Amino acid sequence: MKVLVIILASLSLAACSNQNTKSQSQSTVSSSKKVAKSEKKTPRATEVKPDIHKKYAGLPLMTIPSEFRGTWYRSDAFSKKARKLVITKHLVNDSVLYQKTGKVKLDHNSAKQNKQYAGDISIARVEQKNGQSWLRVHDVLGTVDLIYITGQFKGHKCLYLAYSSGDIHSAIFTDKKTAIKYRKYDFSKIS
Repeated sequence: MKVLVIILASLSLAACSNQNTKSQSQSTVSSSKKVAKSEKKTPRATEVKPDIHKKYAGLPLMTIPSEFRGTWYRSDAFSKKARKLVITKHLVNDSVLYQKTGKVKLDHNSAKQNKQYAGDISIARVEQKNGQSWLRVHDVLGTVDLIYITGQFKGHKCLYLAYSSGDIHSAIFTDKKTAIKYRKYDFSKIS
């Protein structure tokens, strides 16, 4: 009789334990579904939009020439997808372009200037070289230029990309397929 009572007691405890475990796992699944649903309903963190109205002493807002504006695409040898670059009247992607005028001295080692010029802003200027327009862009406190050079490549409108020295290393196109097609081309051959 004692043995029977012990067996029944252990079975009832095991059954209760299984029910608790089952209800805990169901509540975990249910709460994770609720979290997943709430994550879907919650909009992404608000993205900070570039402020083209912000003023900086000695740095007026730059108007980018129309020949550079548009949606451009670039790919590389290791990817079969194209990345988008959007150039508007005042922006290259989300970086606001300013022109340096006057005697503004910019020092990337200055903690004060790093706070003052925080954000996604760049300094740019346009040059004419060899019958092409060059848009030189660098981070407001940076020293290396990324140069966008107007051109044509095998009948396609493009912007060649170069660094400070002017040596072309890549190209971006107005068409995704063209960017992918020439992703392995050695653009350093172009002068």
